Amino acid sequence: MIIKNKFGSVDMTIPENYHDILISFSGGVDSTLMYWLLLTSIEPERGVTFHTLTGVTPQKGKFKQFTSQQNFDNLREDFPQHSIPDRHIIYNKTQIEVGDYAINLQQNGAADLGLFGLTRNPPHNIMSDHDLLRSRIEDRDVEVTKNEWVYHRNHAMMYQPFINIDKRWVAQCYFDFGLMDRYYNNTISCERLRDTPDMQHNEEPCGHCWWCREKKMAFGMLDGQYDSFESIKE
Repeated sequence: MIIKNKFGSVDMTIPENYHDILISFSGGVDSTLMYWLLLTSIEPERGVTFHTLTGVTPQKGKFKQFTSQQNFDNLREDFPQHSIPDRHIIYNKTQIEVGDYAINLQQNGAADLGLFGLTRNPPHNIMSDHDLLRSRIEDRDVEVTKNEWVYHRNHAMMYQPFINIDKRWVAQCYFDFGLMDRYYNNTISCERLRDTPDMQHNEEPCGHCWWCREKKMAFGMLDGQYDSFESIKE
């Protein structure tokens, strides 16, 4: 299944020899969309089991765990014919730890393919227009060119379907597929304010960290603002 919009295309076709798929699922806009597209594109008759791994970082804390649970519950409710066991939750400091944990699960036979929803940075001119050049992860600037469908890491099979598209493609899919009401407001991108004691348990996005600015660039709004944005637009 290839999904196209004006910002690019993504191949969500999963070969039929994969039967246990591990999804790195933060519950954010990228991983939620990836999971939704995966469940949409694979027929339940294939008998695939979808294993879910959520890493909870100190920056997003309990809010990430709670909101990711809501989107996970929504996915299970919307796709009842698929096999989606309870998820694995780990408390990690870096994304590398999540990747290592996913590899360990594969090496122990829990899955034969791992999916990650990492996107690339938008083009330089778009980053400049939205103040995204500072504090960005520069490794995400470069388009990844690979001939193979998946890549190997420590004998584990990994696929990153979003690696060559940016958040604007993701946002367009949310609007095209009608996912804003059901999923968008359960996602958290902000990572800055929760590193201070007074904001540790605050749900409001700061609007200034890189992840808030990227989300505003793509969606035109911050975390949890869909309803208010719609009322203003009307």
